[in-house]
Amino acid sequence: MKFGALSYNRWNYKLSLSGKKAIWGIVFLLPWLLGFLLFFLRPLVESVYYSLNNVKITDTGIQMEYIGWENYIRAFTIDPIFNRLVITMVISALPQVLIIVIFSIIAAILIHGKYPGRSLARTIFFIPIIMGVEIARTSLIGTDLLSQEVVGSRGIEAFSSRIVIDVLFHTGLPTEIVGYVSGAINNIFFVLANSGVPTLIFLAGLQTISPSLYEVAKIEGASAHETFWKVTLPMLSPMILVSTVYSIIDRFFKHATMIDGTNYGMIDRIYNIAFGQANYGLSAAMAIVYMLVTVLVVTIVSYLISRVVFYYD
Repeated sequence: MKFGALSYNRWNYKLSLSGKKAIWGIVFLLPWLLGFLLFFLRPLVESVYYSLNNVKITDTGIQMEYIGWENYIRAFTIDPIFNRLVITMVISALPQVLIIVIFSIIAAILIHGKYPGRSLARTIFFIPIIMGVEIARTSLIGTDLLSQEVVGSRGIEAFSSRIVIDVLFHTGLPTEIVGYVSGAINNIFFVLANSGVPTLIFLAGLQTISPSLYEVAKIEGASAHETFWKVTLPMLSPMILVSTVYSIIDRFFKHATMIDGTNYGMIDRIYNIAFGQANYGLSAAMAIVYMLVTVLVVTIVSYLISRVVFYYD
């Protein structure tokens, strides 16, 4: 036993720091890798195979008829909804990701600050995330969350309480401004509900910044504005990359599930094509396209952000 421990120490001692990091990286990656190989790889391969075939379920089993790229062509050229869902998912999700990341950075900096009642402020901030955004919104602004007001020939979705909308209407403001303000009130809860994990990531990143960097900046006469742009933001750049990737995947999934909380999204479309119309090949092709669009967007955004990421050794 002693010889084994001694051998392990010698083997570990010969490894470089980069080698030790690589081993621990593989160890932490191993659960995800096993899950991918056991639960995700086979369905992925089968989905690609189904998307290239006309799939029919009969009494004797599954029958395949190879049709090549016909399902993909039909998804983009014949299906009346699929293209709109893909474009809406990308156009709507990316601006929301930007807002979530910026808000998360600001929230993390405010929560990280040293002031009396910091624990209470953190608790209040995370209440909507813990109890659910719909419960928090209902408790704070009332139950008439999806009521609709009509002014002239145009409608406004009044996501906030009726009292707020009535006050805005009586001020004589234009309909567009009232609709924008009511939407902004509702978006407060949306941003809070989706910024919980990114805020925790940025909060952890702020706690890892060496205080000596702020001391040097203070000695050099840097203002708070300059300290943020020259110290805080570069040190948080790796967390910005992680939070952006997480937020993109999260928003793409939620947009694929439901668009604007009213219309069904891409996942519902894929489900209806498969089990409503029994067209499993077309639904598999749509699922593959949805996955490829997500991977492509994440790859492009990750590449652009990684060019400005600063790693401090």
